[in-house]
Amino acid sequence: MTPRTPLLAVACLVPLLASAAPGFTVRNEATLSRTATLPTLGESRVLDAGQLATRFTVDWSNEYVVQANARESLTVDAETQRVTFGFRRGVAEGVEFAVDLPLLFTGGGALDGVIEGWHDAFGLPNGGREQVPQDRYRVQYVVDGQTRIDENRGANGIGDVELSAGFRLSDDVAFRALAKLPTGRSSRLHGGNAGGALWFDFDPFHGAANWFGYVSAGASYSGQSDVIGAQQKQFVALGGAAIGYRVWRPVSLLVQFNGHTALHEDSGLNALDRAGGQLSFGGRIDLAPKLQLDLGVQEDVLVSSSPDFSIHVGLRYR
Repeated sequence: MTPRTPLLAVACLVPLLASAAPGFTVRNEATLSRTATLPTLGESRVLDAGQLATRFTVDWSNEYVVQANARESLTVDAETQRVTFGFRRGVAEGVEFAVDLPLLFTGGGALDGVIEGWHDAFGLPNGGREQVPQDRYRVQYVVDGQTRIDENRGANGIGDVELSAGFRLSDDVAFRALAKLPTGRSSRLHGGNAGGALWFDFDPFHGAANWFGYVSAGASYSGQSDVIGAQQKQFVALGGAAIGYRVWRPVSLLVQFNGHTALHEDSGLNALDRAGGQLSFGGRIDLAPKLQLDLGVQEDVLVSSSPDFSIHVGLRYR
C-alpha cells in the first residue's frame, strides 16, 4: 500500500463515517510509544441510549531521532500511517461502549523531502536529517553493546485494539475506562501488550455558543512488552486540553495540547526518559448537520519524545 492510499480512502468514506467531539482524536504516534496505553482524550459527552457515533481517522507521522551517550545509542527514522475505525454506542442512560480498530502502515514514507524543504525555507535546523538517505526506515536501540531493537523493514498490520466505556457524571463531565488488547505484533513494533486507562473528560465551554474544548486528566497501566522490556514504565500519568472557536457557521479553528509522563526509564536519552508533549492545531468543517471533517497538524513541543510532524485527517458522524 502506498502512503497516499489511506488518504484516498478518506474521500471514499465521507458519506459513511465520522462524529462530533470537542478536540482532535490524536495521541503520541511515536514508534516506541505503542507499548504505552495512551487513549484519545476530550469526549465529555456520553451518548444517549441507542445513539451511534462512528469515526474514521488517518494520522500520518514522520519521526527522526538520533541520540547516543556512553552506553546507549538510538536511531528512529520512520513514517507511520495509523488508520483507525472507531465506533461508539449508548447502551443505557448515561453509559456508552466503544471500540477502536487501528491499522498501522510503517516504512520509510515520503515526507522527508517535504520536511527538509520546509526547514530550509524558514532557516530551521534539520537535526541531521540531511546526512542520511531520504525515506528510509530504521529503528535501532543498543544498550551496553547489546542490541535491543534492530528493524530496517516497515510492516503493515493491525495495531492494539481498544475497548472503552464512558459514564456520564454530569452534562459536562464524563468518566472513561479503556482496555488495550495485545492484538499488534511486537516484533514489528505495532504494540502487542495489554493495558488499561482511567480518565476524566471535562467540557469547560458547555452551553457556550461558539467556543468549545476540553480539559482531561487520568492515568494508564501497560503490561511489560517485548520491545524494551524492564525499561518500560508501566504507570503513566496523562492529560490534555483544547480550545476551539467557530469562525463562521461551517468552519471552526482548534488548538490542542496532549501530554504524558515519561514512557521509559533507566535511560539517559531524551527520546526515552523525557515526558511527551504534542501540540495540535487546525480546523473543523461541518460538511452536513451530523458530518464533520477535521484537518490538523501536530508538532512535538517536547522535542524527540514525539514525532517531529504529524498530519491528522478525521471524519466523524453522529
